[in-house]
Amino acid sequence: MPLSLTDYTAVIRSPPDTVDDAHDFLMSVWVERTDVAAADRNALETVLSELVTNVIQSNPDRQIQCEVTLLVGPEALHLETADTGAQVKNLPPASVEMPEDTSEHGRGLALIRLMTDTLTYHHDGAHN
Repeated sequence: MPLSLTDYTAVIRSPPDTVDDAHDFLMSVWVERTDVAAADRNALETVLSELVTNVIQSNPDRQIQCEVTLLVGPEALHLETADTGAQVKNLPPASVEMPEDTSEHGRGLALIRLMTDTLTYHHDGAHN
């Protein structure tokens, strides 16, 4: 059975919100959307967790607002975030590889690139 078209939104404000709030958002979607495959759910949970974690960790001294939109369509799942964090200056290239096991940074975006069909980024002056 094909998926029906539906969109879901959430706003995460850190502090006080954390990446757990992003997980809670997706859990509320999955209660309604039992038709989304487990593998797709896991991928989206990982991607959203990495995105929100990066925003929070990259902006430790300021409050951040991250708007999350998930579009569940008949052919694809589309996840979009818009945040008020600092502009990302060094986005890794599309061919990025996972860092060494001993590396403490760099896994988030590499993992996102491995788990998605497309990753795009732009900054409009106020939002990423």
